[in-house]
Amino acid sequence: MILQAISGVVTIGLLALSSVVGVRLLRLGRGDDGDAVRLLGLYFLLHGALATGLSVATYVGWSSAEMQLPPLAARALNAGFFVASTLGVGCLLLFTQRTFRPRSATGRSLAGGLSMLMAVSVVALGASEGFEVRVINGPAYWVHFGARVASWTWVALESLGYWQQQRRRLALGLADPVVTNRFLLWGLWAALFALLAFADPIARFWYVRLAESTTVWVPEVGRPIIAATVPVACALNLAAVVLMVLTFFPTPAYRRWIAARHAASAAR
Repeated sequence: MILQAISGVVTIGLLALSSVVGVRLLRLGRGDDGDAVRLLGLYFLLHGALATGLSVATYVGWSSAEMQLPPLAARALNAGFFVASTLGVGCLLLFTQRTFRPRSATGRSLAGGLSMLMAVSVVALGASEGFEVRVINGPAYWVHFGARVASWTWVALESLGYWQQQRRRLALGLADPVVTNRFLLWGLWAALFALLAFADPIARFWYVRLAESTTVWVPEVGRPIIAATVPVACALNLAAVVLMVLTFFPTPAYRRWIAARHAASAAR
């Protein structure tokens, strides 16, 4: 119970922080040259806050039979999650393409292809399953899952790759140490989200092995699985919160620490 309460606090903190970051980026992105910033702000609002909140509401009944939602309400929340997630991650893909590969046809194809894949899979999921909440869903569900993981992986690769470039410039005095560090934090955040995504399918397939059912979730059977996976998910979510704070709201002490590290490295 205590662990679930801690996990709930961390999840609420992540939702709140995503909302704050999203609103802040939308305000910063005002003007003709702020399209990329606005896209990132929309990602945090649509996926980080709205879609995540809908997902939590959809699956809250899995921890206790008393909290299970009526099937129609669960389907509506699940549909809302997939729509909001598709729009949000699509914005993240466009932000990544415009930020790291603005003139690349490959970057445009990757962003457009993954966005289209998610959109088509949502339509297919609604047509084939009516957004029914199942333990193991059909192919459309997993296509959407794979596209989301691929999106965060691409963000991580682009950001960490640019961080390496900036480190070389930093050694020549051509880059700012705090800005350079921000690309490292952003890349780690994206890699963390790609990793965090796998907590869900691991729990689902673990349950199927125990319950031998791919459709009905029995809370009594699933409770030990939740108890085992919640601490891992909680730790990863907490790490995501820390990385987001340091990326978008770096404290003066953290800025000084980064600058001091750079000065010490340059003096060697």
